[in-house]
Amino acid sequence: MRWLQTEYLLKGLYLGLVLYAALQLALIPPDQTELAWKCLASVNLLSLAGLGAGLLLAALTKLREGFRVRGRLTAFFLFLLLESPTLAYFGILGGTVGGIYLVREALEASEVAGRDVVQGLFAYTLGGAAIAGLGFGQLRQVRRRSVRLFLTLGLAGALIAVALSWLGVVDLAHTNKTYKLQNEALFAIQVLLGIPFFYVLTFAGHEEESEIEIGAVCAAFGLGLGILIGKSQQYGSLAFVLPTVLYFTYTLRVLPGLRVLKHCFRGLSYNRVGRHRRALQAFRRALQLDPNNRLAREGFWDVHRSLDLDALVKDPELLALVDLDLCLDRAGTLLVHGKPSPAQLEEAFRLLDLVLQLQPDRRPQVDYWRAVAHTHARQIDQAATELEHVLDPAHFGPDNPQRLTILLPAWQLSLTLHEELRRKVGAPQLEIPGRRMEAIAAVERHLATAPDDQNVWGLKRMLYHDLTEAEYDAFAGEGLAAAHFDHAYAQQLGLALINDDTRWKRGGEYLRMAARGLPTLGPTLFVEIAKAHQRVGHVDDARHNYELAKRAGKGVGPKNLADAERQAYFATVKLLGEDAMARGDVEGAIENFHLYSESERSGVETLRTLAELYERKGDALNALKANDLALVYNPRDADLMARKDRYYYSVMPDVLRAHLESVKAGFDAEYCLRKARTILDGRHADVEWLDVAHHLTQLALVVHPGARTAKVVLARILLRYGEREKAIELLETVRNPKPEKFASGEDEEAWFVSSQLLGDLYVEVDKADQAIPCYNDFRKSSKSGARTWLKLGQAYEAVGDRGRAIKCYQQVTSYEGNPLAPDAYEALQRLQGS
Repeated sequence: MRWLQTEYLLKGLYLGLVLYAALQLALIPPDQTELAWKCLASVNLLSLAGLGAGLLLAALTKLREGFRVRGRLTAFFLFLLLESPTLAYFGILGGTVGGIYLVREALEASEVAGRDVVQGLFAYTLGGAAIAGLGFGQLRQVRRRSVRLFLTLGLAGALIAVALSWLGVVDLAHTNKTYKLQNEALFAIQVLLGIPFFYVLTFAGHEEESEIEIGAVCAAFGLGLGILIGKSQQYGSLAFVLPTVLYFTYTLRVLPGLRVLKHCFRGLSYNRVGRHRRALQAFRRALQLDPNNRLAREGFWDVHRSLDLDALVKDPELLALVDLDLCLDRAGTLLVHGKPSPAQLEEAFRLLDLVLQLQPDRRPQVDYWRAVAHTHARQIDQAATELEHVLDPAHFGPDNPQRLTILLPAWQLSLTLHEELRRKVGAPQLEIPGRRMEAIAAVERHLATAPDDQNVWGLKRMLYHDLTEAEYDAFAGEGLAAAHFDHAYAQQLGLALINDDTRWKRGGEYLRMAARGLPTLGPTLFVEIAKAHQRVGHVDDARHNYELAKRAGKGVGPKNLADAERQAYFATVKLLGEDAMARGDVEGAIENFHLYSESERSGVETLRTLAELYERKGDALNALKANDLALVYNPRDADLMARKDRYYYSVMPDVLRAHLESVKAGFDAEYCLRKARTILDGRHADVEWLDVAHHLTQLALVVHPGARTAKVVLARILLRYGEREKAIELLETVRNPKPEKFASGEDEEAWFVSSQLLGDLYVEVDKADQAIPCYNDFRKSSKSGARTWLKLGQAYEAVGDRGRAIKCYQQVTSYEGNPLAPDAYEALQRLQGS
């Protein structure tokens, strides 16, 4: 059985013995006062004697083992209680059993009535108490404190109620079957006298006190109080109220502090008798319960101060309990608060030696505190040596966590706290590449958690004041920002200096550093630097910084910039574009105006400028794209329309085909066909105009290779060129095969036109049989009419089908006022007269 359950079982048995002893004493009639006090003393004095015997045996054992009291009797007594809980338990239990036996003998000698009945209750009393003890032990396993609190209260209240009901104090079961007490006062006194002994058991036990023990105490208190006043109508309820108030007051207000205090008493007692391991365990537990308890911290430290280093190294279990952080804290306390005495310096050095010997990887912290101690002792050279070890990353590594924890205080000591150390250590260290940035990083790490520390702010201002851009770049690395660096502070320093005619270069350095870590502010920061160069006439440097502003904006993305930064970025690229145009740098101007075109303020003029720049470059395709975008803003602009004619004619089909994916979405193929049809319908006989129409139609076919409309237009152009065979071949690809469903109305119209044109061409080349199906298909078009019937009649006549030819000619004559009617009448006369 686990010791926890054993403790609660023994505590339950003790309460059972107390209850049985009280039942014995309650048999004594009230008028036999002498017997009553004799028996009461027998039980409790023997319990006390049993405790004394157990502690005496424990004392003899400890003295034989070499422990010495040395006048500290109270500490030794507490130590015996804590170190020998088994002897304390069995001493009290044995003494109580002895007292019960003596009372039994006295009752028999006095022939007190009811002895046999009480003797028969012995087994039931102890058995019930043992079960109750185990039940309290199980409650200890409940993890949620609030649940455990109320369950314990409920169990204790139930035990009180059952006991008072059984003893006839209250009638809960509404029955007269109760046990009658002859001497209620003596019963109650014995129950109440058992409480101190129970508390000694609680104190001596291995397990720390919980709500369970105070619950048992309140149950005993409630039982005794209930016997004394339970039948009083005026005060009877106090038997329940007072224990309940005591329970909650003790558990919620007293127990947390008392639990810590008990562990402190344990630690103090163990420490005074040289049991350092047990003392450390006790104080550790006290600090776990209350990390800020002064008594626990001081006691914990006293144990550490009492440790023998040689013995400590030989005891791994004790070594594992030593708190080296506390040793360092103690050394720091001795060295920081006021001027330490020689004894305090000696103690600090001893502690630092202990830490270093037990945990060598704490060398950076030890070196720092040794430097502090040497400084107090006016041993400046030794202090300088220790500080140099800490400040030089070559000794422990730049990322050593122990070094990082102490790096800031080391820089403070070497730069701001002692003038001679600043001269010997601080100033020379800052001259070493990378040291200043490492010091800044230490400052920033601290200010990230304590931003209002004015002492550290003083060090920060000093470090940033002499920081050079070269130092920053060496630490940050090309293209990277320093991890622990206040770029916003560098920005403030730079803005404060950039407009100073004598210190603007220094301001520019700060702003460039700031831009590395604040990329979203890059455009405005570099613009400020560029303006400073402009003021002093450094044109090339100004242009370079404007380029850096542009690069910063592009790197972040204009959409990710705040409004002011975005406008600065766009103003910069516009300025660079205009400058490039003025210098004849077409490529540079195109790049910058193209970036500026992303601005919501750019508009049509920016696109016009881009079109013009691309035209200068000889890039008609991109000029065309820019111009078309400009026409979206102003479709009636005469200049833009003239440019469109020029650019579309200048783009070669092969060039368009090579860049089709990038321009297809915005290419105006409809414009090409519309312009070509305008030329054809205007009946321009000029070959140059036909060349324009031919060129535009080829562009449309590059974008839409299968477009029937474009092919029909191209066939018409070929006919104008006199290339009849090519035209027929092209129109046949439009007509055949006929799709099941046309993609659009224009697509269907082109198919009908191809049928009409092919019919005419087939007639012209004596292929009337092929013309007939073309004309029949065209008759289904809404644009067919008398001409179609006339052409169809001529085709039938050519193939010798006089009947169908006559019908077609008759259809022509049915159109009143048709100018083709005379031709149809002539044909009818010819066919009918022959």
